[in-house]
Amino acid sequence: MVVVSTMRKLAAMLALIPLSLLANDKLEQQRAQFIDAEKWSYYPDSQAFQDAVKQLDGYPLLPYLQQTALLSGLNLSREQQIASFLTDYADTPLDREVREKWLHYLAKRNDQKRFLKYYRDTGDSTLRCTNAAYRLNQPAQRQQAYALVPELWLVGKSQDKACDKVFKQWTEAGYRSAPLVLERLVLAADGGDHTLVPYLKSLLPASQQYLGDLWLNARRNPASVSRLNKFPNKNPAQERQVVIYALKRLIWRDQALAIKTWQRAAEKFQFDPVEEQSVAAGFAIALAVEDHPQAEFWLERANRGDGNEDIFRWHLTHVLRHQDWQHVADVVNSAPTALEEDYSSRYWLARSYEHLNDPINAKRQYDTLSTVRHYYGFLAAGKLAKSPNLADTPLQISDVELQQVENLPAAKRAREFLALKRYTSARREWFQLQRHLTHQQGLAAAVLADRWGWHDQAIFAFSRLGYLDDVKRRFPLAFDQPLIQSASKHHVDPAWAFAIARRESSFMVDANSGVGAKGLMQIMPRTARDLAKKKISNQVLFDPEKNVEYGTQYLRYLMDKMQDNPVLATAAYNAGMSRVKRWLPKDGVPMDVWVETIPYKETRNYVKAVMAYKQIYKQRLGQEQNLFEDLANMKISASMTAQ
Repeated sequence: MVVVSTMRKLAAMLALIPLSLLANDKLEQQRAQFIDAEKWSYYPDSQAFQDAVKQLDGYPLLPYLQQTALLSGLNLSREQQIASFLTDYADTPLDREVREKWLHYLAKRNDQKRFLKYYRDTGDSTLRCTNAAYRLNQPAQRQQAYALVPELWLVGKSQDKACDKVFKQWTEAGYRSAPLVLERLVLAADGGDHTLVPYLKSLLPASQQYLGDLWLNARRNPASVSRLNKFPNKNPAQERQVVIYALKRLIWRDQALAIKTWQRAAEKFQFDPVEEQSVAAGFAIALAVEDHPQAEFWLERANRGDGNEDIFRWHLTHVLRHQDWQHVADVVNSAPTALEEDYSSRYWLARSYEHLNDPINAKRQYDTLSTVRHYYGFLAAGKLAKSPNLADTPLQISDVELQQVENLPAAKRAREFLALKRYTSARREWFQLQRHLTHQQGLAAAVLADRWGWHDQAIFAFSRLGYLDDVKRRFPLAFDQPLIQSASKHHVDPAWAFAIARRESSFMVDANSGVGAKGLMQIMPRTARDLAKKKISNQVLFDPEKNVEYGTQYLRYLMDKMQDNPVLATAAYNAGMSRVKRWLPKDGVPMDVWVETIPYKETRNYVKAVMAYKQIYKQRLGQEQNLFEDLANMKISASMTAQ
């Protein structure tokens, strides 16, 4: 009786444990079993692997063990297993790796029938060429195969050897034309592999081969375009294309030669209006960046209401540099229709009214803008000494909608990879899943990502789906403990540290840029070494605590160098201190004008974003201070840097 009573008590105690905790314990156990089983998946016939598969029945990542097992020794005896796997996991990341390796295996065996049976386009160029080659061998599919070849041909680099036979047969059938050869030659010359140009030139008719020389010379040395006697005007349209390409590169290197050559070229060739506009736009931007004396002429010529946003922005930047406020108003009033109500257009129109002694119109514009959660909205609020409006409207998603997405197999796999800190695999599953979701399901997925602490994917999804008013989820207080502690330690505003991390990585722990910046605050390894005064492993920078320690320490360093000016320090964090110093004017310039005239578009947008994010994070941290009251009246000058 005592035993029975004890068992009943134990059962009653277990019944009190929430099912979610039991489920979590089971998942934790399965994660450990999965990691242990991975090494056995290369030995699919072993008893250890068979036992692991049984233990992990129903675990979301079990298919990845099965995938490894299938790929551990591809052979025809596994065809049925492979076929079933490809069917079960079609259009998932699991499908692609198995399919590609299976197809390469079949191609190596020259098993054309099976290859064509299993072929799906995965983006692998070798497999694309092999597919076309095998279809050419099937009389019934030959015309279909020929239709595939132009896409394989029209690339600016050498294709895989598997394409050689395809191109040969396609050529012999009469499908390769001079225009197609020239089109590929242009792709190779303009941003592609220019070493391919001589070969492609040899495929052109003798009367057009000189075009290959013109393109190659223009790629290697755009100044060669100044030798217009090399352009015989035998193929005017093609020659004009070379001239335009070369001049749009030359204008960045030698403005005087580019302008002079264009004037001569315009006399020799009959450029159509579209071509003239293309040259004008290229010249206008290059000259505006350098604040060249002829910039205004080319900006006026290029900014003719055709909707070119870049030209409009650079025209506005140029006139702001000179603070010619009537001209600013004129440029804004000539903005393309799509930009008439743009926040920046309205702000700078208000600023011009302010300087043209029209305070009523200035205030009207500022009033309208000050309600907007945006850099220019915050500036307008600062001008009026009003509190910024975050306009936070949290997205409402029902539990049923959330559960429907959460229970999808791909969502479960992504979440498990996230729990295992295998972020690349998690993103691969997540990206593929979102291709199949409705708009509403996508929003549910964004909310789920936020709940899981996967802030970068929540941020990206809200932006992509156009729901921008869920401020708390779009600007989360992620990694708040290390960020606030490190910021306080280095006497840096925590709101600024959050803003930098939000802009740099959207809180992606494993963010790794093309130039080598790493982690939450995108720290360069060399910067970390300089700050630590010792060698630092790159891997350390993916540790959130270490990363924000170096990031906030670097922010403090920049503030010390920039006389505690957060705008200049923010610009330096993005572009480097030496560049920012070069951009500083001798005499004081209003902060908003200086930011708008930063030569680098990336840095210009970066500073605007970080300042706006800093305001948002100030309010998220419970501080209602309007930072933009000070910023709206700030002056920037060369005297604001430490010697």
